[in-house]
Amino acid sequence: MTEIDLIDESWVAVPPAQLVGVLTADGLWQSWFPRLGRVVFMDRAEKGVRWSVTGELVGSVEVWLEAFGDGTIVHWYVRADAPSGDAGRLRERYVRAVNEGMFLVKDEAEGRGPDAG
Repeated sequence: MTEIDLIDESWVAVPPAQLVGVLTADGLWQSWFPRLGRVVFMDRAEKGVRWSVTGELVGSVEVWLEAFGDGTIVHWYVRADAPSGDAGRLRERYVRAVNEGMFLVKDEAEGRGPDAG
């Protein structure tokens, strides 16, 4: 069992093909998780990516895209240990980073972002 086991999901009103490039881009995850090194160990095409992570956390991060109705359920997972022993603080930081980031991705994908209209 890992010290940090995060699971969450968001629904976005666009198909997986429109999201996969955004949600698997290195720049996006680097902005959300700047203290982690990531190496892809499973590229699932339009279904998402799984990364091994090192640094502040050691374990894996995954984004899984599931077509649902006229949109996509974006599932994300962080399963890792905190070598520093500060799992509680890091858990909060990673939940906040992904949730805030997903709101921005959702708004942009659905045409409500700062570049919309």
